[in-house]
Amino acid sequence: MPKQSSDPSKTKLLPRLTTFFFDRPKITGLLWLVLIIFGATSYTTLLRREGFPSVNIPLAIVSGTYFANDPAAVDNQVTKPITDIATKQADVDKVQSQSSDNFFNVVIQYKENVDAKKAAKDLEQAVKSNANLPPSAQIRYDVPFFGATGGDTQQIDEAISFYATNSSTSTADLAAKAEAAAQWLNDRKLSNVKTVFVKSPFENVQDPATGQAVSVQHSFDRFGIRTGGDTKFYNSVIIGVAGADHVDVLKLDKQVRAAVVELQKQPQFQGYSAEVSASLAPSIRDNLSELQRVLLEGLIAVLVVGSIVIAIRASIITVISMVTVVLASLGFLYVIGYTLNVITLFALILGLALIVDDTIIMVEAIDAARRKMTDRREAVKQATGKISRAMVAATATAALSFAPLLFVGGILGSFIKAIPVTIIASLIISLIVALIFIPFFARFLLLGKKQMGSHGVKEVAAGFEARFAAFIARPMLWARRSIKRLFFVGITAIVVGFLFIAAGIFIAKNVVFNIFPPTKDTNGVALSLNYPTDTSIEQAAAIADQADKLAADVIGPNFVNASYYNSGSPQMASLQVQIISYNKRAITSPQIVKALQDRFDTEFKGAKVAVAQIDLGPPSAAFVVQLDATNRPAAFAAAAKLAAYLNSAELKRPSGKTAHFTNVTVSNPNQFLRNQGKPVITVSTSFDGSDTTTLVNLAQTAVKNEFNSAKLQQFGLSSDALSFDLGQESENQNSFNTLLLAFPILLMVIYVLLAFQFQSFLQPLLIFMAIPFSLFGIMFGLNLTNNAISFFALLGFFALLGLSIKNTILLTDFANQAKRSGMHPIDAAVAALEERFRPLIATSLTAVVSLIPLALASPFWQGLAVVLIFGLLSSTFLVLTVFPYYYLGAEYLRLHIRARSFFIWLVPTLGLAILIGKTASGGLGFLVVLASILFAIGRSVYQRRLQKA
Repeated sequence: MPKQSSDPSKTKLLPRLTTFFFDRPKITGLLWLVLIIFGATSYTTLLRREGFPSVNIPLAIVSGTYFANDPAAVDNQVTKPITDIATKQADVDKVQSQSSDNFFNVVIQYKENVDAKKAAKDLEQAVKSNANLPPSAQIRYDVPFFGATGGDTQQIDEAISFYATNSSTSTADLAAKAEAAAQWLNDRKLSNVKTVFVKSPFENVQDPATGQAVSVQHSFDRFGIRTGGDTKFYNSVIIGVAGADHVDVLKLDKQVRAAVVELQKQPQFQGYSAEVSASLAPSIRDNLSELQRVLLEGLIAVLVVGSIVIAIRASIITVISMVTVVLASLGFLYVIGYTLNVITLFALILGLALIVDDTIIMVEAIDAARRKMTDRREAVKQATGKISRAMVAATATAALSFAPLLFVGGILGSFIKAIPVTIIASLIISLIVALIFIPFFARFLLLGKKQMGSHGVKEVAAGFEARFAAFIARPMLWARRSIKRLFFVGITAIVVGFLFIAAGIFIAKNVVFNIFPPTKDTNGVALSLNYPTDTSIEQAAAIADQADKLAADVIGPNFVNASYYNSGSPQMASLQVQIISYNKRAITSPQIVKALQDRFDTEFKGAKVAVAQIDLGPPSAAFVVQLDATNRPAAFAAAAKLAAYLNSAELKRPSGKTAHFTNVTVSNPNQFLRNQGKPVITVSTSFDGSDTTTLVNLAQTAVKNEFNSAKLQQFGLSSDALSFDLGQESENQNSFNTLLLAFPILLMVIYVLLAFQFQSFLQPLLIFMAIPFSLFGIMFGLNLTNNAISFFALLGFFALLGLSIKNTILLTDFANQAKRSGMHPIDAAVAALEERFRPLIATSLTAVVSLIPLALASPFWQGLAVVLIFGLLSSTFLVLTVFPYYYLGAEYLRLHIRARSFFIWLVPTLGLAILIGKTASGGLGFLVVLASILFAIGRSVYQRRLQKA
């Protein structure tokens, strides 16, 4: 191989780009000022705040009244004709309905990307044209709006609980006064409000017997608030506030709260009170505050770690660069029409750990070059030439790591799409800032005359870093002139690496799997009341009052406020309780949930009560067994037997630990349910464990085995009479499986990119070793902190993928450069380790330190932070200590095996690995088997070559 030029910057595009802007400081400075001013303005003024990104939810709800006082009549005469037409509609995925004495509800779920509003209008036209419905049936066609109180048939961006301080005020009088209050608010013509309306607990229907209009109460509400050390509940009515199109949630909230204060001062509302009981604004403020706090802590970490590991001036440049990236990313969000919401803020916080890499790598390269040179322009050019190619490859790899999230479908995919878009944009912006603006900053802070050359500013940790790198490299130098010694140290390093991987796999058996696990602590709990058969609306409200008192007693001083948000009905009611922030209380929300559940299980007899915490993620999984109710008595008999089985059944996890079913409930005989137009009876339940995904899968297997075809036939039911409704869990599992399927495709794309970049088929596989190197840290961290393998942990893994591969890319690229300059492979590996030790340690430690406060302070993001922290520590340690030996082994194979022979060896190896890997534990088994086979074949080839030498 001919010796190549030692000047890494020669003829390269990126060094020329960097020096172009470096030579024009006025233009570059002006460009930077424009960028940060636009970003700051976007953050403070231009970007609209909202709770969640506006997405199309492919759902339609058909609801209404038919005054018959007979659920069977409502089901047969109204609900069945509607469901029959709905199931035949194009692009319908699921149709479910329920009918009670005088009311009905049909939920139609369409396939992804269907315009629900248009589909609902088409359904309305089809029902009017083809369904022979009773003239007195009143029907509404709605598309749900997911706002402050969850999914509603009307847009509710803010909810106001309106109540009378006098307990003797009737619900009818209270509703009438609430209408007057809503009108008063509408008359104010608030600029951020589209309309204010009352969620009336009454509905006017026509009595078919008399033909007269009758007002029927179909729901109730209660509002609870703690004042003066006492918690009181009031009969209330919900006033909904719909914000103007594209409204800023924070501005809306401020305006509505001010208007409510004025409302209570009006004489016509004396004796009544109003409170904003639901708003997304507080969570947005918390997220904005958390973003600012995490950013500040991250910048402090950069200053501290950078000052110790690199230099004070270099760390200041890194801080300025990170701020520039964040502000530029905010400006980008505004340009593409995104908003500041829970999802984009989450992406920005996650991106903080990623963007630090490019900035530190570039700063350190310039710092290293200025110590060897006296010309600052040449120092910048040489630094860029050395690391630009590796930076581009590393940034592209990190950006591609989040690409699978773009292919997640369903409602979840619509919500999280902003995450990959925001992070990929931030990574690209960080690369641009590193190439253009960091040299500009360095011109004034790092490349002064006194700082240039070997006599420039000395770093405190430089000597320690050099000694530590030399210590790690010592075995390679010891074995340099002996094939036996080299083989010995190489095998030792490989064994150490695979022992860590094997330990990670062993620990993984103790880590639970749950796609959306409950957060360790939240600021809300929910009580779901399921009433006995034949409960009237008045009885349901009275039972709810008893539940309210018990809940207030258990929660005590941690209670803030609560509301049913008009969900109370004769069948069920759901109370949402806000508790004080987890930062200000000693007891956690899971402890509150357990205390509530224990009290309700032992003391409360009016209804079955299930208690859960309110999480930010998708709704908690439901486990509902459906039985074909064509033969209704037989279905109820089977449901009773199934409920008895679930109450006594035991689920055994793969780890050996057991779990049980809780809150087993058979559907109300006074309700008629349909699934896909067919009548069903349901048995719903929950679990006494938090690893819901694992338990749902185990529960399905257990129920199928116990209620097989033969047993169903004993009840007079067909063999296919049993089915499952897992609610959001089904979509969650499909989305998670999409990510798992996309992962090998992602690796293949990254492999092709790296193969092109490094002009090698073997080195990309070598670079991929950073992934299994992180496995031990990931599993150890999740197990130590009692976190699950979850969607959020997977997000952390995607982020870690880019961070860890960057380390191996940098080492490999520098070793290649050293080898092209004429160095022996061992000397090149040693030089790469010594030269890149400091930036690898700096980037990893900075990311870890900046994430520790997030892991400790935020229960919601703890799993993601743990994956990044422990995975990065594990990967960085193994990359620095054993990866150079893997590099030497790969170089030996490159020198002694032709590309054609390599592929003849690789293809059957991959095929065998996939075949055997199917019998192992998923993707981890595949990686272990593949790594073992590669190791075995590589070792045999190496031994044969030694024998010939």
